[in-house]
Amino acid sequence: MTTENPSIPSLTTEDARHLARRLYGLEGDIESLPGERSQNFQLRDPGGQIRVLKIANADETQSMLEAQVRALEHLASRLSTGTVQTPLPSLDGALLTEIKGERGTRHIAHLLTFLPGSSLAGVPRRSPELLRSLGHLIATIDRELADFDHPAAHRDLVWDLTRASTQWANTATIQPARRRFLAEQFLTEFEQHVIPILDNLPAGVIHNDGNDHNVLVSDTQDVRAVSLIDFGDLVHSRQVFGLAIAAAYAMFGSSHPLAAAAEVVTGYHAVRPLDDLELEALFPAIRARLAVSVTISASRKLERPDDSYVTVSEGPAWDVMDRLAGVDLEVARQCFDNACGRNQADARELGRSPEEILETRRRHLGPSLSLSYRQPLKIVRGWMQYLFDNSGRPFLDCVNNVCHVGHCHPEVVAANRRQMARLNTNTRYLHDNLANYAERLVATLPDPLSVCYFVCTGSEANDLALRLARTFTGHQGIAVVDGDYHGHTGCLIEISPYKHDGPGGLGTPDHVRKVTMPDTFRQRHPAETPQTGEMYAAEVATAVEQLRQSRHGFAAFFSESILSCGGQIVPAEGYFKYAFQHVRAAGGVCVLDEVQVGFGRVGSHFWAFETQGIVPDIVTIGKPIGNGHPLAAVITTPEIAAAFDNGMEYFNTFGGNPVSCAVGLAVLDVIEQEGLQAHALEVGDHLLRGLEGLKQRYPLIGDVRGRGLFLGAEFVKNLETLEPAADEASEVVDRMKHRGYLLSTDGPLYNVIKIKPPLTFTRGNADDLLYDLDQVLAELS
Repeated sequence: MTTENPSIPSLTTEDARHLARRLYGLEGDIESLPGERSQNFQLRDPGGQIRVLKIANADETQSMLEAQVRALEHLASRLSTGTVQTPLPSLDGALLTEIKGERGTRHIAHLLTFLPGSSLAGVPRRSPELLRSLGHLIATIDRELADFDHPAAHRDLVWDLTRASTQWANTATIQPARRRFLAEQFLTEFEQHVIPILDNLPAGVIHNDGNDHNVLVSDTQDVRAVSLIDFGDLVHSRQVFGLAIAAAYAMFGSSHPLAAAAEVVTGYHAVRPLDDLELEALFPAIRARLAVSVTISASRKLERPDDSYVTVSEGPAWDVMDRLAGVDLEVARQCFDNACGRNQADARELGRSPEEILETRRRHLGPSLSLSYRQPLKIVRGWMQYLFDNSGRPFLDCVNNVCHVGHCHPEVVAANRRQMARLNTNTRYLHDNLANYAERLVATLPDPLSVCYFVCTGSEANDLALRLARTFTGHQGIAVVDGDYHGHTGCLIEISPYKHDGPGGLGTPDHVRKVTMPDTFRQRHPAETPQTGEMYAAEVATAVEQLRQSRHGFAAFFSESILSCGGQIVPAEGYFKYAFQHVRAAGGVCVLDEVQVGFGRVGSHFWAFETQGIVPDIVTIGKPIGNGHPLAAVITTPEIAAAFDNGMEYFNTFGGNPVSCAVGLAVLDVIEQEGLQAHALEVGDHLLRGLEGLKQRYPLIGDVRGRGLFLGAEFVKNLETLEPAADEASEVVDRMKHRGYLLSTDGPLYNVIKIKPPLTFTRGNADDLLYDLDQVLAELS
């Protein structure tokens, strides 16, 4: 083995074999084990006994290695066999032996017993019993090390949490910016809440690296944590930090990491009771350890880009950090108090209880406002693709396409805050933001779409689009796709069959004509052929002609580029091409609603209408445009805009204000800088393939469809009759909520589960969703 760093030993297996024979009199098979800074070899003698030969990094001092082996001796004399490795002497009785490397560097060799078992890292789903056993193991080690000390353990170590603040300089290496923000937020929290009480926290020598690769678990059916290995980060520090480290890594793979950490705390507290200050410091210390881990990984990745070992925990650590980002410190403290069985007489609800809020809603809010889920959630925070309830539980948000680049994205929040602190006014004054944003936005669209009107909501945008079309044509009649929804104003309800044909609706008004959804699953032309889109579009021609012959005349054809409330319907290929031909031949305007599907969500294109190779006359956009900020827009052609300039001023008090434009610019920046359009394509395709696999195994799923991260799964009771399975779809949504996923149903038959998460949704999130969806479907089968 050859390494670029001369401090890292570079023995071959043959070198190690000779060394084992010379120093320890051992013969047998030998193989190399992984290691970042040192070398490790597994020796199996002819009798089958296994030992581990360790060759230390040249930078490791004799005294520090002595501290490690003395700690192991101390523990091995007190604990049951197999809890830690036991140091073994050389032929001359030494526990540490100096050797020379191939470049003359000094290294120290030592031999340890081998501990059987698999690492905790290989257990993706960890039971409460396993997590409690981990806490018990760490506490046992801490308890027995309480009366151990060694001068070398009092050292400056980058992994010692008392030195977490030294990582501030390295946070600059973290990309993208939203991740850097989160790491810095966790480090700041540690400085504010832990450093002031540091001197009052119980101190002692700790293992300091209870990560899931250093914890060995039993090979029994009831998996338990049984051994702790690798004392290379041994340090004199605060004892609670050892628990914080173990809890941080125990969270890997958990959909509810705070609950997972609480199980570890329960096991720990049963052996070594935690005091008030330790419980105060614990959660900030957990988050700080994760921040230190990803910061060091980012820094070392630049130094050693080809070394996968330095980033082995980086991906899982970021996942846990995202899932912890919205957890309030007081919520975490109450959770850990509960885990320790402490008196909760002083515990208080943060804000109103869900029951109180429900009662207030009943008294003071309109009863037509709906709530999601049979047991409504009290959501108190958001971060990227996660929402957090009042207990600190994270929910993977699989349905909120409003927070397009992630809930509370720091770049968007900062842009809002900066501009709000400086100026917010209206479009009757000149401002750079308005001009800059209009230019950036139209640059994403094909010609001749080049004139913007800024508003606050998608409903406002579609209402204005309706006015534009009617002013331009001088007519009132509108052709719409059945199942479409375009907004909540009175005139938009009239052109939204999803509403006017539903409960409380008055049916289709005389000036509106509906055409069949271009749905290739259950409508009139279900078998998609090259002619399917043209056949569906023929209905548009009929509707247009009917309106032309009526007293209303024909003004416009409205449709969503991909039907959302219609059930995530991707229109048949060629549909809009032929529909637009019929519309324009009659002098009408083609309006496409991109409120749900724009800004790169479909992955292959920035705008969903581009997937059909057409250009509408008016495009309406909203929801994702402001990432939760009330912003929307209408973009049209100069010709239509000129007709609207008929003497009546158009003015919107808040539309196009400097703050909204700053937010819109930030959203565009994040989409570009983080490559979210390409990410939506890659993750969406992966998720769609997974849904197809579930469809093959569960006949309850009749169809899966969509593009990018705009997907739907239609549930049916019978694949022949296509009888909708609305109750079953609703049951799946509710069961998935209990597993930590937010989904919802849609479609005119309420039997389509829609998936349209923030674009920060990862491939790992998709895998988790598919796994638990598989489990729920199996329960219902």
